[in-house]
Amino acid sequence: MYKLFTDKSEVFECSINLEGASLNKSVARILIESKDYNLVFNGSINSNGVCKIPIKKLKGLLPENSKGNIKLEVIAEDTYFTPWDSTYSVDASKKVTVEVKQQEKKIIESKPKISVKEIKRNLETPESIHINRLAKIFIKEDINLLNLPKKKYRVGKIIEIYTKRYPINSIAPENLINGVLEKLWSTNE
Repeated sequence: MYKLFTDKSEVFECSINLEGASLNKSVARILIESKDYNLVFNGSINSNGVCKIPIKKLKGLLPENSKGNIKLEVIAEDTYFTPWDSTYSVDASKKVTVEVKQQEKKIIESKPKISVKEIKRNLETPESIHINRLAKIFIKEDINLLNLPKKKYRVGKIIEIYTKRYPINSIAPENLINGVLEKLWSTNE
């Protein structure tokens, strides 16, 4: 059973292997079916087959303890697939410890072929939010690992302005710096 939350956004993530069609022209979405209506969350598939679909907080949309079906839908060129489905339940995150283990996978075999390899949940932490924001600012300012030493004054100013706007007292500076460097490293690959 897949857990959804009323008070926490999350990212549904899985790996997709698509045969006979282009990943670049494919679309992925999560369909959450409830008793009264359906919710659809659109996502993306990158060139490596990693599918990420942000799922917003469900407060006001689905009540706690509600249950139903959740499906991953993929449209590859002119072919529609439902390569994964499961039941879900809605809960509040403050009441639950979430540890996702391998969930039930159902694969529909037809042409072109598609398979779901793994499912990950990314619950954003305050640390990851700050890392993502700073990395986006650095990328927007054209700061990367190659020119970082040359732009150290600009980096210092960005961090000074950022920390005034968003206090980061609860985060170790070395974790923040390492996280931003990892993000910048991944954009250079």
